[in-house]
Amino acid sequence: MAHKNAGLAVATVLVAGPALVALIPMAAAPALVAMTEHFGANADSQFFSQIVMTLPAVMLILCAPLAGWASGRIGQRAVLLASLALYIVGGAGVMLIDSNLPLIALRLILGIAGGGLLTTCLALIGDHFLGLARERLLGYATSAASLLAGLALIYGGRLVDMGGWQAPFALYLLAIPVLLLALFVIKDRPRDDATGATGARLSGTGHLRKVWGYFALLILLTLGMFTPAIQAGFVLSDRGIGSAETIFTIVAATSFVAMGSAWAFGHLRRWISIRGFLVIDALSMGVGILLIGMGSSTGMILAGCCIVGVGAGMSEPAIASLLFHRLPPVAHAMAMGLIVSAINAGQFINPIVFEPLRRMLGAGGSFVVVGTLFGVATLILLQIKDREPAAAADPQTA
Repeated sequence: MAHKNAGLAVATVLVAGPALVALIPMAAAPALVAMTEHFGANADSQFFSQIVMTLPAVMLILCAPLAGWASGRIGQRAVLLASLALYIVGGAGVMLIDSNLPLIALRLILGIAGGGLLTTCLALIGDHFLGLARERLLGYATSAASLLAGLALIYGGRLVDMGGWQAPFALYLLAIPVLLLALFVIKDRPRDDATGATGARLSGTGHLRKVWGYFALLILLTLGMFTPAIQAGFVLSDRGIGSAETIFTIVAATSFVAMGSAWAFGHLRRWISIRGFLVIDALSMGVGILLIGMGSSTGMILAGCCIVGVGAGMSEPAIASLLFHRLPPVAHAMAMGLIVSAINAGQFINPIVFEPLRRMLGAGGSFVVVGTLFGVATLILLQIKDREPAAAADPQTA
């Protein structure tokens, strides 16, 4: 069956979906300190607020592969629309509650929605676009996610200063126009290899076993990617910076640099192999995290956040592109679900990794240890034989 790249309206929805998922932790991030003060009597201060921020990742980890499976059964369009509806309820619903148990319940619902939303958007990119058009759209999706995450950090901090810890959760209402557009433009694309045969599905699952190492690498890269958003605010607070808006304006530099590097991914793909991107990702995160931890001024911490952003923007599109190339189409939806699980596993374990390190070594020492870990990962990646050439020009099909 001939393949024709889909149009702008479809691309808009598929780029907006990952951007909305980026809001799941980032809209809550500016509320961390205020949330700590609000729930301090019922929780262990900083750790509770960090877990609330990353709690949706638990459901994302569990539900993203299920969303990939369900997409093959009932269609990706149905999963996408249901996910957008749940996203609005689980995200904006926090504005209507004021206690910890409903907050936890809504964050879990939001995680379910995010797992389905990101999985289906990535898989639909693979279904509706080919070659460099697909590579660029993967980069654009991450770029839009980084832009919205950065704006959420800046304006979310302002909302906290103006309206309290619940105010940034209004940002989740941005899903309403995306849902309305998706209702009209998103269709399931029939695939010759997706006939529903059990053998074909099992074959796709078997292919996933051959690429498990890339999912593990993505967990590590995501741990680094979220380090500025989850941890740098407390470092800056230790340096005497108290305003939520100021803290998260500095932290937002990660997202804005990531926006640029993600946008550049599809254009640089002609000349740089996937392994080359992964080396750049690990190296930039290691250097940036070390600089944040060892920084003696807000300028050095800002520079560290920017350097982390270089790798943060290219990690997800690089891994997704590699899997699209290495796996048959029948395995794409499940692979994208596992990518979402890996991304959110890295996000969720970030405070779990940093908390004991901070207790033993202090904030700066914890950053040095994690930064050194990325240095080791960079050396390992340099030793791996490069089997992925730079991408060729996209052959246009109709």
